[in-house]
Amino acid sequence: MIKRTLCFILAIVCIAAVIVPVSAEETSQPVSVSYKNKDKVEAAILDFIEENKKSTPSVSITVFDDKQDICTIAYGYANKADNIAANKDTVYEWGSVSKLLVWTSAMQLYEQGKLDLNEDIRTYLPKGFLKNLSYDEPITMIDLMNHAGGFQETVSKIEEDDVSGIIPLDEALSSSAPAQVARPGETVSYSNWGAALGGYVVSCVSGIDYADYVHKYIFDKLGMKHTYMRPDASDNEWAAKKRSELHSYAVSFPEQDITDMGECRAYINLYPAGSAGGTISDLAKFAKALLSDSKDCPLFENDDTLDLMRSPSRTFGDGSPRICHGMFYTLYGDGLYGHGGNTKGCSSDLQLDLKNKTGYVMMINTQGDHIYTSGLAELLYGKKEIPKESGFEKVDISGHYKFGRSCGGAGMLKIISTFEDGLPIEKEGNDFTSTNGITRITQITDTFFEVSLINNTKIYYAAKKDASGNVQLLESYQAIDLMKISDAEYYTEWIMAFAFIASLIIPGILFIIHLLRIRKFKNTSLAKFKKTELLAVLMPFITIIEAVVIFLNTRTFFYGGKLVYAGIAITLCLLTFAEAFLLVRCRSYKNENKPEKTIILNIETVCCVLTIIGIAYWRLFQWWGF
Repeated sequence: MIKRTLCFILAIVCIAAVIVPVSAEETSQPVSVSYKNKDKVEAAILDFIEENKKSTPSVSITVFDDKQDICTIAYGYANKADNIAANKDTVYEWGSVSKLLVWTSAMQLYEQGKLDLNEDIRTYLPKGFLKNLSYDEPITMIDLMNHAGGFQETVSKIEEDDVSGIIPLDEALSSSAPAQVARPGETVSYSNWGAALGGYVVSCVSGIDYADYVHKYIFDKLGMKHTYMRPDASDNEWAAKKRSELHSYAVSFPEQDITDMGECRAYINLYPAGSAGGTISDLAKFAKALLSDSKDCPLFENDDTLDLMRSPSRTFGDGSPRICHGMFYTLYGDGLYGHGGNTKGCSSDLQLDLKNKTGYVMMINTQGDHIYTSGLAELLYGKKEIPKESGFEKVDISGHYKFGRSCGGAGMLKIISTFEDGLPIEKEGNDFTSTNGITRITQITDTFFEVSLINNTKIYYAAKKDASGNVQLLESYQAIDLMKISDAEYYTEWIMAFAFIASLIIPGILFIIHLLRIRKFKNTSLAKFKKTELLAVLMPFITIIEAVVIFLNTRTFFYGGKLVYAGIAITLCLLTFAEAFLLVRCRSYKNENKPEKTIILNIETVCCVLTIIGIAYWRLFQWWGF
């Protein structure tokens, strides 16, 4: 549990960027999703549920084509304790599928001529609203759709356990604003904050509250009467009541034991990024609108707006789609377009096969589900592989990489990123190898590399080069880039990290030694000197204790807000200042009897200097920009 909380951000990164989950067991052969195969589709899904029933408290699934529903399944118990079976009226949370509402809203304003997708969003925001920016280049709505605004991960408190903690969207964005660590458009780094910012832009441009906008221009147009948007569900009384009946369940792996977590609600202040909730039929209505012919889509007035939304807004080097105005392209069947979601209590998925005009939506009351969010796509459409080529130019991707979705750019967590947030790639014969579950990386086209994982699955990275032809980053089909760093930067960070840690540990050890020996100098001329020296090395000892407390309460630290970060940063700086002052006092003592071991005082002084250098290098004084 401690490991899980300590690596909260990095766990998300590893899941998103490296590990592509599969169903727990082998299922029947993939079926072709079409209305003619309705019985076959339904039977395949029911078999899949049966194979995974031990880890499925309840699940709702609708498969559809562009004309009608192929099948709808509601399985299990929405609330086992109260014996409430799942049915068509069960309300689940959408999680990040809610982001598609942001991008749909933006496209509506675009076709009305009110929002330029390529205009700097600061044009539409209150003056000075964006903080912690490092680059002058404009941030566009397209950048937000592509998760390429350059923002690092934010670990500020963005959700509350109690409804009383809900604050207005503009205040939530301002109080949790992360640092901008990459040039806009340069790097894909999945950002809840960036998506919520997109929702706020919609509000500013339209002149109405974002939740009210979604209701008026999406929910009402599609007849979605059983879906809410606000974090407390106050905008739909019926759906709010049904959500309060739902229990969430945690599933352990590989045991697949289920633990009842109760209602398990979190009130997301950045609510455009993940607060929608409703029935499976309402979610299917939204998905079918995105699947429809552009000229028939009730969400847009112009015949080509939906076609534009479903076209690539970011591609790989060979021109193949990666992100389509907020929808992610994945390698199943002929290629699926959609978005998954996770909240504290539920998981969801929306996927569209635009070529064959079919799709599905899924919602389940388990935390961080991976069985259905990837297993259904493989079951219904089958995996799609990138065809291997020959005669292409070999690209050397060996080196050190960092996950784009991290806090490795700025702030107090940067030093943790050095230990947890890296992917080394080494050349091995004609191929490459790495860590994090990767066994082999093989180049198969000019652009793509096939990545073999220890669970016998394959994913793909695409190498992106800079103007000089050097590999700049690796792109995956997930919303995250792997940024290459130089060997000099890599080794410098490790040396600086160990030097900083040693600069605290060594004086901490000496404090204990001095404490045990202090009585030896009680009535000597060195007594005052030794007491001052003892106080000096007490400062890093207190810092070590502070670090241990943070380690044992990592989740509280991550979600403690600006005051916690400020308190830790200020305390660290004050302790180091006090240590330096006391060591200067020690070195200025004039006494006939020199200190017994001047070398120890020199070691303490060097450690203090390294601590100061570490604070400056790692920006440990910074509590903003998380």
